[in-house]
Amino acid sequence: MKALVVAAMVAILPVPTMTGANQGQKADQPATKVCTLKVSGMTCAGCEAAVRMAARSIDGVKDVKASYAKRNAEVTYDPSKTSPAAIAKAITEKSGFKAEPAREAARK
Repeated sequence: MKALVVAAMVAILPVPTMTGANQGQKADQPATKVCTLKVSGMTCAGCEAAVRMAARSIDGVKDVKASYAKRNAEVTYDPSKTSPAAIAKAITEKSGFKAEPAREAARK
């Protein structure tokens, strides 16, 4: 009897198609943006790691690529949760390396 009830429940439950599942997943994901931050003072891979850790501590930061050779960090973030200025401030405060959005750095 239990097997019959389970079989009946499975038969009436909708089964999502692969196309439908992928479309719903894309709609639920927030849009992300990428910003470049100018970071001063990095001299090694350890410095890059400190910058990455500081940026990732901010809610909304999805990915960070720091380069001491280029003196910058590229940050992928959710603009509904944070901003380039807030990320730069966190990097400066938590890692000790001065960070600022690249556009603002270019204007100075």
